[in-house]
Amino acid sequence: MKKINKGTTFMTAAVLAGSMAFMSGCGASDKSAADQAESVTIQEESIAEVAESNTEEIRSTQVETETESPTTAETEVETETETETETEAETEKESEVKTESQAETMSKSEEQPPKAQEEAPAVEGTVSEGDFAVVVKGVTIPLKGDMSVYAAQLGEPDAFGSAKSCTEAGDDKVYTYGGAVIYTYITNGVDVISLIEITGGESLPSGIRIGSTKAEVIAAYGSSYAEEGTELLYEMGNKTIGIQMNGDTVSFIELY
Repeated sequence: MKKINKGTTFMTAAVLAGSMAFMSGCGASDKSAADQAESVTIQEESIAEVAESNTEEIRSTQVETETESPTTAETEVETETETETETEAETEKESEVKTESQAETMSKSEEQPPKAQEEAPAVEGTVSEGDFAVVVKGVTIPLKGDMSVYAAQLGEPDAFGSAKSCTEAGDDKVYTYGGAVIYTYITNGVDVISLIEITGGESLPSGIRIGSTKAEVIAAYGSSYAEEGTELLYEMGNKTIGIQMNGDTVSFIELY
């Protein structure tokens, strides 16, 4: 609330003091009773004017105060709104920065080539007793086996030859089935398989055949082989697998 004008206050005090002096009879003058009455009337009018002026100032001050209050409230509301808006804007900006950062991280991750996995060394196989054989028409024919048993299963060979044995009574024989040639000799009346040669589509039990690679041979039988020229020799006891190589490709196989 505004303060009342100092000049107005002093005027009011002076008028009141004059009235009091007159009523008390102090300071008697030579003026007539009519003059004194007129003076009192003027003083009363002045007091009334001052009171009215004070009343208008008070009302004006109240109006201004009432006017200022809503303005202050509105200012507070606007301030809160601006604060909330700024907070939301900052939050959205932070969210956008995080999103851009995540996108950049993902982009870099995609750009970076995956680390090359260390290649595990190829597992090498080993030679076993069952590897010394040839598969003909789905029949596995083992080295040192009795050919008379397998000849009965295979039926008539594509080619056949025989010659009188030099050591025993009887004939040594040669059976041809496709690309497999099987040699036998007589021992105690038994056609023992002494040599098998593979030049065609027949395979060993491991799957190695003409056209297989050296890597496939090593995967099947390992790297513990002896070399004789271009031939890889895998041995076990008195048996041998001989694999002839033409460059990196198997061109001939023999079992003896």
